[in-house]
Amino acid sequence: MRRIFVLLGALLFTLVAAFVLFFLWASSGRIPAEAEQQVKTYSVRPAASAETLTVTTYNIGYLSGMTNNRPVNPPASLFRENMDRAASLLRTIDPDVIGFQEIDYGASRSDNVHQLDTLAVRLGYPTAAQATNWDERYVPFPNWPPAVHFGRIHSGQAVLSRFSVAAHHRIALVRPPRSFFSDAFYLDRLAQVAVLEVGGRPLVVVNVHLEAFDGETRQQQARQVRALTEAYLKTGAPLVLLGDFNSVFSGTLASLPSEARARFRDDTTMDRVQVDGLAPGFPADPPPGERVPGTYPADAPSRKIDHVLYTTDWMTPTGRSVHCGPASHPPADHCAVSLTAVVSPPDDAASGDALFARLPSGAEVRRAVAEVLPEQR
Repeated sequence: MRRIFVLLGALLFTLVAAFVLFFLWASSGRIPAEAEQQVKTYSVRPAASAETLTVTTYNIGYLSGMTNNRPVNPPASLFRENMDRAASLLRTIDPDVIGFQEIDYGASRSDNVHQLDTLAVRLGYPTAAQATNWDERYVPFPNWPPAVHFGRIHSGQAVLSRFSVAAHHRIALVRPPRSFFSDAFYLDRLAQVAVLEVGGRPLVVVNVHLEAFDGETRQQQARQVRALTEAYLKTGAPLVLLGDFNSVFSGTLASLPSEARARFRDDTTMDRVQVDGLAPGFPADPPPGERVPGTYPADAPSRKIDHVLYTTDWMTPTGRSVHCGPASHPPADHCAVSLTAVVSPPDDAASGDALFARLPSGAEVRRAVAEVLPEQR
């Protein structure tokens, strides 16, 4: 009998040790810290026009279409077809700057394709800023069955541009409360800053992907994003704030389905984000009879949670659009949102060199973001 207890104890110890070792291995990343933010060059092209600018935000959901985060195992052909559809959609828009969210840099869940490099080359963009927000050796999600686990993950946010990238900062936002095990595998929510050189002047592009599942955390992140944008706006430089905010403007609540209206009724995310000098490409409070197009879900968009905001003293909008792809097979579960504007400096604008000199460093911006929530430092 004693021998049986010894064997059972040894077996239990082995199982626990194996689980601990697997947990430590699976939740560790392979990307060194210095590679979590990169500036990439694909080709040399003539500079794009600095007078008229089209910017787009697009959560491509790792090109999984409407299967995003569902417990299924899509065939590799789905990702190839959705790459074709996404490239076609973006060719139609023809943006100068694209902010991507949920873009994979070679992950098991998306056929190990580096989606940013592929889109950059296929669409002919010369430069990109790549930020990592999820780097795990093995992600056991969706939870069951194991055959649908994401496995190896390397994913994040990116800015693809026809202009050169003068500076790039990866800024992690406050994390939601989660269990120890869950938190070890959870992604970072980022505010990615790419400073572009447009016609000799800086254009600050802030690309965000805010918390989807915890409303209080999302609103805290909105306060951080506000502090970040204010740090840049006070320099007088033009700025575009775009991304997947996972929230709606309160003025559009009346047009939402009842379930979505209840979810966002007390959500002040977009009110906290919008600061003086920044305006949304689509109206935050549309007049009676005007409905703002939805961006999610892409096969039947009912709510606009993807936004582009711009500095009103530098940019005069001339067009705006939402592109979702074919309703039967959208390449992502979000739609792309675009804004086209004439860019002209205000009369009292400083020179390009002076504006570049005024911009805060990455350390200064991170400090401003951290000071919003001192208890989280």
